[in-house]
Amino acid sequence: MFRNASSLLLLALIPTSLAWSQQERELIEFFPGEKIFPSFTADPLTHQISLSHIMENREWIGTLGGSIPLAQVNLEGAEVQISVAGSTFNRLITPPGLTVYTIDYKVDFPLDVRVSETAFRFALGHYSCHFADDGIELLGKHSIQYIKDYVMLGVAQDIPLIGGHVYFAGHWAYHNVPIQDKNWALQFGFEAGNVSVHQFVQLYCAVDLKLKQEVSWGSTQSYQIGARLFARGTRALRIAYTLRRGFDERGQFFDQHEDANIISAFIDF
Repeated sequence: MFRNASSLLLLALIPTSLAWSQQERELIEFFPGEKIFPSFTADPLTHQISLSHIMENREWIGTLGGSIPLAQVNLEGAEVQISVAGSTFNRLITPPGLTVYTIDYKVDFPLDVRVSETAFRFALGHYSCHFADDGIELLGKHSIQYIKDYVMLGVAQDIPLIGGHVYFAGHWAYHNVPIQDKNWALQFGFEAGNVSVHQFVQLYCAVDLKLKQEVSWGSTQSYQIGARLFARGTRALRIAYTLRRGFDERGQFFDQHEDANIISAFIDF
């Protein structure tokens, strides 16, 4: 009888132990599957994988990178997530062949907090821009040193009514070359729509606007419409058209205007 009672007690403890270990797994997650801060969809410097063609000329933009959540803490009423992100942005020209003439690097270390439909971001980042050797020969230009080490504070709000989100961010460069005394940039934007028109097709629109102190508060504007194909959660193939106006995002041309119509393919993940 005592042996039977012991067996019953052991069986009763097994579900309790499993439930306790499940709670432990949910409190701290490593490499969580979803990002808690939404993407700046139309931002040309978003970490992503993409290939774009500038319709006015022979130039292409190749971006290789992404953002990976490393760990997440699930608190009562809030989620805290730390990530690492990095990308290279290459400007290419054809023909003949395929020649890279500018290479830009961007690295970010975001700390995100989500409370219900509102997300907050604190990030440390680095952005540097360079001519490729072939680019100097092609364009006959002299390279400048362009480096930004910065702090970013951002907030994003989910808005179900528009099927998307809005965001605002401030960037302060604590190391800024070559313009050392104009360190601020402000960023606004949204994504809306995400309307299903087919089992495998969702339509959306997005806008990104940056105001930069280094060019006397001039702007870089991106207006985008597109379609997500074969979406599985945050993963999708995305095709988009972007109208871009204002100052160039490439540091080697930071004080020059670039107005462009751009067709792009993205891999979201």
